Amino acid sequence: MKYKLHVVKNEKAEDWSDSQTHLRFTVVNIEKSKNYPLNFVCLLPMRFTFKEDRLTMFEKLFGANSIEMAKKLLSDALETEQDVDVKNEIDRRLRLLSPELTHKQICHSCGKPFQADSKKSWKRNFCEACGRKKFGYNPSLK
Repeated sequence: MKYKLHVVKNEKAEDWSDSQTHLRFTVVNIEKSKNYPLNFVCLLPMRFTFKEDRLTMFEKLFGANSIEMAKKLLSDALETEQDVDVKNEIDRRLRLLSPELTHKQICHSCGKPFQADSKKSWKRNFCEACGRKKFGYNPSLK
């Protein structure tokens, strides 16, 4: 099966002051049909969770290779896309998929960058070493 990303641009204006553009990224199968509604496979999710009770159709379909497949689909669409708004959204989604760029924080104590993964503000502001020194917490024992 050959998969390709199809972007649907929906100009939604509910009143005269609202001019929002909604982009919907759909995965289509090129071998099935040539027109969009007939070759629809699933929607491309914004974020991947891999939780058993909340798997998206994309995650069910591609399994462990879903992140690599999403990156491939987005990078292929970036090369062929002409619209500037769509290109910016594809860039943003590619950045969301790269884990080293998602939750980078700078430690308030030592100034080095670290990966923040907690919802508690004092744990988000300090790296592991400074958090152990100041508060005595061990992030591996959450």
